[in-house]
Amino acid sequence: MELILSGMVVAVAALFRGVTGFGFALLAALGLSSLLAPATATPIILIIDIVLTGLILRDFDRDKVDWRACTILLSFGLFGAVLGPYVAFALDDQTIRIATNLAIAVAALVAMLHHPPKWMGHFVIGALLACSVGILMSGFAVGGPLVAAWLLAGGTQDVRVRNTLAIYFGSVDLLGFITRALSGMLPDDFIALALPLLVIAMIAYFPGEMIYRRMSAMVWRRVCAISLVIIAIIGFVQTIAISL
Repeated sequence: MELILSGMVVAVAALFRGVTGFGFALLAALGLSSLLAPATATPIILIIDIVLTGLILRDFDRDKVDWRACTILLSFGLFGAVLGPYVAFALDDQTIRIATNLAIAVAALVAMLHHPPKWMGHFVIGALLACSVGILMSGFAVGGPLVAAWLLAGGTQDVRVRNTLAIYFGSVDLLGFITRALSGMLPDDFIALALPLLVIAMIAYFPGEMIYRRMSAMVWRRVCAISLVIIAIIGFVQTIAISL
């Protein structure tokens, strides 16, 4: 039953990633946080997110990447990616679950902003967010939409947001996963748990991508906004429930 429920969560999250280009880790962490221990759920989410990022970038086009923003994100984000697993390892499961759900709620609320304020697109804000989100993503598998909001505030066009985020997410996820593996933080049954969920995610991703290719920019933004409102509400409710 645990595997079935986990598979359903991963399928929905992968479908959402196919449509929006982000949000897999956000949704997966939200659903898996009540099914699996954080030390088990996070590396599974990371490895699946790495594969989905590869699928997004399989038709890579250099002209569809904001290289200035990408350089800032990678320069500071990779530092945070190395720290993330150690931060998570130092915390107990209860604290991790509360921190994860708070990060989910905040990230979802920020990502709902249709026009993020221009001050949010400043270099210093980007550097701080890149490092902080690097820690959050590699440690807890959440926080990505905060970076999406920074890109939009800085004027990155919608068509470039998807690929720029994919490069950043993939790099942070990969470094975070390698750090966990080399430090012996992966659970003993990792492969047995991750492999079937990875297959489910890959199957569910492609219908989402097909939906994305048929959507107008306006419809895409509305779908993202409505979905993130629901995610934010669920994140707050879960945080309150866990804290009680």
